[in-house]
Amino acid sequence: MIQVKLKKLLSQPELNSLLENFTKTFKLSFFISDLKENILWGNFNCSFEHHYPILVNDKVIGQVNGEKNTIQTIVQMLNYILNEEFKKKLLAAETLEKYEEINFLSDISHQLSSCLTFEEIMEVVTIETNKLLTHSEISCMLLNEKGELDIFSYQEKMLSKKTGSIESIVSYVLRSGKAEIVNNVHQDDRYIPRDCDIKSLICAPLKVQNKTIGVIQIAHYKLIKYTSEQLKLFASLTSQAAIAIQNSQYYDKLIEYSHNLEQKVIERTEALEESKKNLEISNQELEKLTEKLEYLATIDELTQVYNRRYFNEYLDREWGRLARKREFISLILCDVDYFKLYNDYYYHQAGDNCLSVVAQCMKNLVKRPADLVARFGGEEFVIILSDTNRLGAEKVAEEICREIEALKIPHSCSKCSDYVTLSLGVATTIPTKKVCPQKLIQAADKALYKAKKKGRNGFAVAEFRPEII
Repeated sequence: MIQVKLKKLLSQPELNSLLENFTKTFKLSFFISDLKENILWGNFNCSFEHHYPILVNDKVIGQVNGEKNTIQTIVQMLNYILNEEFKKKLLAAETLEKYEEINFLSDISHQLSSCLTFEEIMEVVTIETNKLLTHSEISCMLLNEKGELDIFSYQEKMLSKKTGSIESIVSYVLRSGKAEIVNNVHQDDRYIPRDCDIKSLICAPLKVQNKTIGVIQIAHYKLIKYTSEQLKLFASLTSQAAIAIQNSQYYDKLIEYSHNLEQKVIERTEALEESKKNLEISNQELEKLTEKLEYLATIDELTQVYNRRYFNEYLDREWGRLARKREFISLILCDVDYFKLYNDYYYHQAGDNCLSVVAQCMKNLVKRPADLVARFGGEEFVIILSDTNRLGAEKVAEEICREIEALKIPHSCSKCSDYVTLSLGVATTIPTKKVCPQKLIQAADKALYKAKKKGRNGFAVAEFRPEII
């Protein structure tokens, strides 16, 4: 809770001097007391007839007592100073809370981006949920091809699975696509009791590109008052998890397809051993399929630029190469301004089209062979500029901002332009083996936050000095 202490404020020399000058200049007699009637400034006088409360955020924390009603000026001054102090503390608390939330989501995103299997994803989700919420059990429910729910839980480093029907709060969340808090399940008509031990729960959808693929449910055997802030963070976690789960499903299908393809190749090779011509044709077909699989594994399906996984691999390679050469590398983290408002107003099909156009525009601007444009997640993109110093990166960032706004994609809900714009964070360094490339991403992310704070539709640069990181 934000508090402003009257006693501490009155102990400041500047304010003390100001009050004394008021006393001498206007010949006022008064004293200041707290709610317990302790004298904090001046001398007590029981004959004073005028008493005015000191208010901070509409709460009384003390009063000014004087012989004339002109002490209202003192009260007004103190109220103004104290409320300004309260606003500063409130802003600092909100900034710290937002910073911690960004760090939390960034850490989750980093962990999930390195997960290849569903079991690894469930381990990360379970561990991070344990830090975030108090609960008795956590389960992940995914829609299967039969329209049933595959229910997974991760306990004692073991992944278990069972099948269930779609009902209760889960059914509502699947239909609505909105997260729900039920602090008392027995007071909610939507809840169909299966486990009489469950008293409270949070249920959040797993959504990818406006499609709900399942839900994650947090349940507690005691009555818990979950808050909207907890729900917001948990929904952000599930949003990151949904993308990772879908990627793992694609990866599983890719592995399965690869195994099937390998078996087919073996069978076909055996059948075509007698014909060299047919064997050559078969090998050519296999090469084409392999190239297509490699393309699908590295390209983001919606925007047709590189995906997050390939970005991570490429950044590691370039980091090592430029560390050996002692050359600069720059990173630009890009975010479409007020994209959620854009989606809500123009709907998700228009949002998908917008992301595709923005991605292709950046791809056309960044053409050097060693540079790379990738989708970082959601409405975020990232650009790697090899052999590029800070000035060069700033020039590219400035050109991207200008060209994206020049597309004139209407955005009537934007608070910074009539058209779709970007906020960009730029970070530059010379890689070293002692510093991991994630530090460069973190620096660019901080710069992006600065760009948004400055009003968006522009870029900011973060200082990045490996020797002090």
